[in-house]
Amino acid sequence: MTAAGVSAIAGCSGGGGGGGDDEATETDASTEMDDSEMEDGGEMTTTSESDMGGEAIPLASFCPLSGAGGAFGPGQQAGFNLAVEDMNSAGGVLGGRQFNPINRNTETKPSRAASKLQTVISNENIEAFVGTWSSGVSATLAPIAADNEIMQMGNGTTSPTLASQGWVDTDDGQLKYMGRTSPNDGAQGIAMGGVMNDTIEAESAAFMYVDNPYGAGLARNASDAFDGETTAMVPVAKQTSDYSSALDEVFADDPDVFGLVVYPANGRSILKQWNRGGYGGTLLMSESMFLQDLFNDLSDIVADSYITTVRPNRNPSYEYFNGALQTRMDQEPTTFSHHSYDSAMLIGLAAHKAGEFSGTAIAQNIQSVSRPPGEEIFAGSEEFEKAKGLIDEGTEINYQGASSNTNLNCFVEPYNRFSGNRLVSGDSGIDVERVSSIPADFFEGKLYSDDMISEFCN
Repeated sequence: MTAAGVSAIAGCSGGGGGGGDDEATETDASTEMDDSEMEDGGEMTTTSESDMGGEAIPLASFCPLSGAGGAFGPGQQAGFNLAVEDMNSAGGVLGGRQFNPINRNTETKPSRAASKLQTVISNENIEAFVGTWSSGVSATLAPIAADNEIMQMGNGTTSPTLASQGWVDTDDGQLKYMGRTSPNDGAQGIAMGGVMNDTIEAESAAFMYVDNPYGAGLARNASDAFDGETTAMVPVAKQTSDYSSALDEVFADDPDVFGLVVYPANGRSILKQWNRGGYGGTLLMSESMFLQDLFNDLSDIVADSYITTVRPNRNPSYEYFNGALQTRMDQEPTTFSHHSYDSAMLIGLAAHKAGEFSGTAIAQNIQSVSRPPGEEIFAGSEEFEKAKGLIDEGTEINYQGASSNTNLNCFVEPYNRFSGNRLVSGDSGIDVERVSSIPADFFEGKLYSDDMISEFCN
């Protein structure tokens, strides 16, 4: 793949890492504003009577506009806002009720995001929200959402532990209030293992990972999927500037592969020090490091290395989203921006099928509008209007997302396709060439334990 196609991959891949309160490296002035005001780079609107069909519906997004995810948040928020605009252009839901978008910056800080969510719940009476990037932040929000019976759809959170979060006991069994369109990192671990086994043909590997649930979990999953010997597993703090001792530990036994599971904010320094120290090894990065500007800036260092990414379905939704985000939102796709759009659209479709906009109704119906059987529905306002008509007629629908087919399973998350990619020097920087591909159905039966399936899916 040439550099022209890199932004397309980046829009559907990237780090759904677990953030901590010390993870953010920047803030913006808006974070000091009261949550009742316009803040966080997004528009805060007051719920009012819709012009078409009654009271407008508040729908919130929680995206990382600063901190470790700050490079990706604007695209995610734009994806959410595009979905709201499309649903409103199609007449809203439930007889013409429009959506009021409420945008909040998580700052990639669990405590700040939790405070903002609680304020939005109290002041705006939301029943659903899209968010967020960072498994640590999402894991903090999930129990708040579940306790309030509010549907949370994660757009960029990937920790396998989230499959067991957000469940609530009901009279009809357990109901999950925490879903996601982003992938489960159990799948990426398998993809990384495949690159080490089949492409690099390595006999040994050592991993450096960011010291949080995302980094530790993904490094462990990749190690488990690797057929060779793992010689070291080295955690690193989020804000360390000197990685020399960690690199010494990683390369103590001269591994064939250097597995790197960190974020661009600290990854840049690690790569420079790895190169300067002449440690060697073939570099394999997790999708959390997928940032084209970073690759181009460090082209001499990352050339001939490898990275795993989610492989999007290049369906009509994908093509529509890429064009609409740029022309109507003046925003290039960024990591997980496609997932923000799909999460919002699935919430709207589930509510319309349920006949009411409540967290419980959405949780009960969101799987059924996302997967077969049913007539395929794609992104865009015309498709959303078509979907509402089919639902009103009693016809099943199957939303085909811009990020993936979005077929939500029992754990309210999809199986995603993954690619192994090689970074190569090109005329204008780094190009991305796919070297392997794993279909989504390959991961069925591989991501959840029998105990989890027995507890939650029977």
